[in-house]
Amino acid sequence: MKIFCRLSYSINADRQKGRRGLKIVHLSDTHIGYSAYSKVDEKSGLNQREVDVFNAFKEVVDRILEINPDAVLHSGDLFDSVRPTNRAISFAIEQLVRITDKGIPVVVIAGNHSTPRLQETGSVFRIFEHISGIKPVYKGSYEKIRIGDMAVHAISHCDSETLRENIEMIKIAKDAQYNIMMLHAGVVGLSVFKMDEFNEALIQSSYLRKEFDYIALGHYHGYFEINDNACYAGSTERFSFAEADQKKGFLVVDLKNKRKEFVEIKTREMIDLPIIDASMLNAISLKEEIERVIELQPLDGKIVRLRIKNLRSSLYKTIDFGRIREMTKSALVFDLRYDLIQENMAVQPSTTMLSSLPREFISFLERHPVEGVNKEVIRDLGLEYLNRGLEESD
Repeated sequence: MKIFCRLSYSINADRQKGRRGLKIVHLSDTHIGYSAYSKVDEKSGLNQREVDVFNAFKEVVDRILEINPDAVLHSGDLFDSVRPTNRAISFAIEQLVRITDKGIPVVVIAGNHSTPRLQETGSVFRIFEHISGIKPVYKGSYEKIRIGDMAVHAISHCDSETLRENIEMIKIAKDAQYNIMMLHAGVVGLSVFKMDEFNEALIQSSYLRKEFDYIALGHYHGYFEINDNACYAGSTERFSFAEADQKKGFLVVDLKNKRKEFVEIKTREMIDLPIIDASMLNAISLKEEIERVIELQPLDGKIVRLRIKNLRSSLYKTIDFGRIREMTKSALVFDLRYDLIQENMAVQPSTTMLSSLPREFISFLERHPVEGVNKEVIRDLGLEYLNRGLEESD
């Protein structure tokens, strides 16, 4: 209560000077609690990727305290799962309280990763209702939050139809100097911004109404300005190789002057090396091509992927995996993927040839929803066992 009163007093005192300047920080998709691969942080003993996510969020909070905005808006997927660990919850609370202790209010909406499919499951966001200065929005319906003379129209994750209905319910607050909308959804228009997740909500870009001073979007992991008043802040860490080339950080929005600044933070690099097509290679040329691609850039501490397509089973047997491990040992993770082609496979006319087992396994995971478990972890373990089995069978 103290926080909101402070803002109201400041705005009322400046009304005579016209529209007051207001600065907000917009961040999203922090995915606290995320973990992947088997690397362990030596200092903490925790999964290294979990620590990377913690460090990224802490750096964001450090920068927010330096900027000292009037409010912080988190547009979804604070946590990576519906049931985050106690460690993830404790860390998130500790960092958010650092912000509110400075008199800066925080509005956080639930995204698809932190919204249970069944309401009776309950939401972890109820915890924040008992923390002064944090306003959680997690019930899948429209809520209006007043912070001084700014009206925040927030909608947490819900299905696409319900989301559209909620947006249509919003009426601009005429007595507020600024009206902000917060959503966690994909946007479809001239371009498509989505994550191809089974439970994501999608809306047409026409729902991003021009009458709002700003629309804080979450869900898509890349920073992108949809139009003058609507932006994705992107995620604060990289969670797939599709994000390898994306900058990570948050947005500082000057509402009065309609200016936006993207603040980049330092995160662990991901490198997706050029794909090798082995269809026309022999054992010697494949070895040379693998080494050439690996040596293209330094790998120290990075997460690296190399994909080989059209790899014949006879050629696979010639790969020197020991040499590859030696060349890539400086990387945090080196992820070697290959599509094996079984030679002399009988093919029935007018039928689709079965892909390799690894490819079929990945396709199966993509088609089936998994709640409460990180798909990437399942994928990595499954591929490790499948590839180990293929090696033993050869």
